[in-house]
Amino acid sequence: MKKWQVIMTDTAKSDLREIAFGIYEISGDLETAVRFVRELEEKCEVLKDLPEGGAVPKDYVLKALGYRYLVHKHYLIFYMMKPDEQNVYIHAFFHEKLDYFRYMRQRI
Repeated sequence: MKKWQVIMTDTAKSDLREIAFGIYEISGDLETAVRFVRELEEKCEVLKDLPEGGAVPKDYVLKALGYRYLVHKHYLIFYMMKPDEQNVYIHAFFHEKLDYFRYMRQRI
């Protein structure tokens, strides 16, 4: 079976940069920030073999649009599958304390 391709959108890349800067700002340790961002990226790589592995959001708009999400520690990773292309598009990373329904609705 062919593996899916995982593609990070520019918005998701921007989210990762903000997460890295935030962790660095708090910890003062660049290695810690880089290591955590790598963990998030590795979590996304799981979707190559199991694209339907994420949970379906409770929000009806996000659900209707086909979004799914993964959880890594205190972060949510929002993505969409394109079966005809066999691609998974990572759209956003959010800390669990944020109102991700509001943020995701602003982005769509």
